Amino acid sequence: MVHKFGVFNTVEELNLAAAAQKAEGDTEALYALAAENGIDRDEAEFYLEGTVEELTTPIMAAIGKLDLEAAELGLKSQLLDWKCYIASMCAGDDEMCRAVFRPDKELVSVLAEGIRYASQNRTVLPDKITELAGIPKNSAIGMTGRDELRRIAEEYYLGVKRK
Repeated sequence: MVHKFGVFNTVEELNLAAAAQKAEGDTEALYALAAENGIDRDEAEFYLEGTVEELTTPIMAAIGKLDLEAAELGLKSQLLDWKCYIASMCAGDDEMCRAVFRPDKELVSVLAEGIRYASQNRTVLPDKITELAGIPKNSAIGMTGRDELRRIAEEYYLGVKRK
């Protein structure tokens, strides 16, 4: 991702940069700053109008970053679902929001670990499923469920080790 306005370590730094643009009256720069950080133009307008005191909140910044990363990766299907699940983990969890926003943390690392886990933990499908699916008996697929994805995301973003 190109960062015309720099890389911010915290949501507070991003809000300070937004405040500087607002103070200078540079609305186009403020809109560009918001877009560069995955913040909706509407949110930037609310900020400019004084409806909200800051450009963004920790959850908006985290989800904005996840959305930008997902778009850059061209995520679809299951991987997009995983991104959405990680975004839902941010709801009500300020620590997770701030961790997701950090510039040294990237969604791609969580996705790669989820894929690695799935490929190392293949499950043989029941015969009834393979028969209905029209695939060979004893077919195996790799899967990463929500509990495992949560564990992977918490370990990566928060450094939390769970079993």
